[in-house]
Amino acid sequence: MEEVRKTSPALPEKRGRGRPRHQEPSREYLARQSDIIDVAVKVFREKGYDAGSLDEIAAALDLRKATLYYYVRSKAELLYLIFDRAITEGLDRLDTIAYLGSGVDIIETLIEHQVHGIANNPELFAVFFDHRPRLSPKYEASIRAKEQRYLQLFSDLLVKAMQDGSVADVDPRYAAHALIGMTSWLYKWFDPARDDAEAFAETATALVRKGIRPLRSEESATRSRSVSRKRALQKEQ
Repeated sequence: MEEVRKTSPALPEKRGRGRPRHQEPSREYLARQSDIIDVAVKVFREKGYDAGSLDEIAAALDLRKATLYYYVRSKAELLYLIFDRAITEGLDRLDTIAYLGSGVDIIETLIEHQVHGIANNPELFAVFFDHRPRLSPKYEASIRAKEQRYLQLFSDLLVKAMQDGSVADVDPRYAAHALIGMTSWLYKWFDPARDDAEAFAETATALVRKGIRPLRSEESATRSRSVSRKRALQKEQ
């Protein structure tokens, strides 16, 4: 009689930390993850990324650390989620500006978009700007791609603003960097108890509208010659 071999039942495959892959997150899951991001922003802003810990974040939410890992796989991923929130919210707001008509309206709305976006959430952008060196290389490409898309959308809107002649015809990429830089820096100094976001937006808009004007033909020719000389000198060096 043939011997019947006994076999052990197959053990379930061990699952790693976090939500199972290929499963769409529920609204409850996303809401809890959003709460974790909110707390992480405060912890990283106050203590820095290196000193801030997942233990503190879990304790602030009255969660076990093991439960926290269901929503985020690591501290590096949590920093990425903070970065992704900041840039994605900005992209979503830019999409609404594309439907504006006049160049002046576009410029004013772009500046307001930048100012209010940062003034309404300075802690988020403090982490975004100050902790960029701590972003894991694993997530760098994703964030950089969104940043490039943001700059491109911003530049495209400036090109549209220049088309009706109400805004100076300048290099849109340089103009985008200038406006983004001027308005982003307010995360460093803006104090809601002392400063007014609307007043700052109006000031920045006035600088752009009154401080920049289309060049006369002779000024344009002079500037072109000056740029050509500078480039020639740089090549010689």
